[in-house]
Amino acid sequence: MKQSIIEQLREISRQERTILQSDSPVLSHFAAEPDLVTEETEEIPAPANMVTVLKHPRFVPFPFHIHSYLEMSYIVTGTLRHIISPDTELTLEAGDLLFLQPGTRHSTAEASYGDLAVHFLISPEFLRFPCEMLIEDTMFRRFMTDTINGTRSQEPFLLFHLQNMTKAQNLLENLILTLSENQRNRQRVLKITTAALMLELTQLTYKVTVGNPSSYEQELVLKALSYIENHYRTASLEDFCRSVNRPTYYISRLMKRYSPYTFTQYVQRRRLVQAVYLLTETDIPIEDIITDVGYENSSHFYRLFKQTYHMSPREYRKNYLNKL
Repeated sequence: MKQSIIEQLREISRQERTILQSDSPVLSHFAAEPDLVTEETEEIPAPANMVTVLKHPRFVPFPFHIHSYLEMSYIVTGTLRHIISPDTELTLEAGDLLFLQPGTRHSTAEASYGDLAVHFLISPEFLRFPCEMLIEDTMFRRFMTDTINGTRSQEPFLLFHLQNMTKAQNLLENLILTLSENQRNRQRVLKITTAALMLELTQLTYKVTVGNPSSYEQELVLKALSYIENHYRTASLEDFCRSVNRPTYYISRLMKRYSPYTFTQYVQRRRLVQAVYLLTETDIPIEDIITDVGYENSSHFYRLFKQTYHMSPREYRKNYLNKL
């Protein structure tokens, strides 16, 4: 994140001063009709724009609330503690990106001076264009599709850990700049940038956790996902468990509880994603692709591919070429 953006966010805003000096409920400062907001009010009306960016107000706890739009919270510096409905508590760190589905009851603890976060409030209707760009069947895509259709996902939130993920961080920075500056064709730029961010996040499913793992459990899950990303051709649960000196049943249980897929499902999906890349971006023969992504049994590969994409690899390549 550019230092100029950080410095701008670090300044105490007019809204923060107003909240500190006011006796009105905190939520009233975000409502179109603040006089109608009481201490018992929880629902915040949707903003007028399809996409709105808000700097997180510091120095006060943000009470439990719900809203009808997708909330995407990015931690720029420091930490921010989220409480979700009220059984789940997450401490987000710099570089974390949290997605909350519409209708999810949540609150945040008081943030200090150095805890800088930005919230993107996104209308579900706005997500239709970016979601059309998502081809792979990932948990992220299903989460977004559920949001558009008004369907509740099994988990009401997804948490991406984007530390050292420069491309995703740059796209988030561009979104902040686009929303904070009065650019021409702003809505078009927002759509394109949001679509690019979602495409990038689709490739980063090994950086997602769900549920509420401890720091040690989270570290193990992310290590497992990173291992699969880098060694998908030969990855095995047994080899990974030996590398971290933990039993297979323990890692399997963690993956099932705190990640979208089991260890084996992640390996399969990573191999299939690479196969799709080779099918669409190269002219390598299909049998060579099967071997290249780590499968020795071509029948097994064909069966998995058709289950996932509802067509054969040959048909997938043909359809892609016909769209060019």
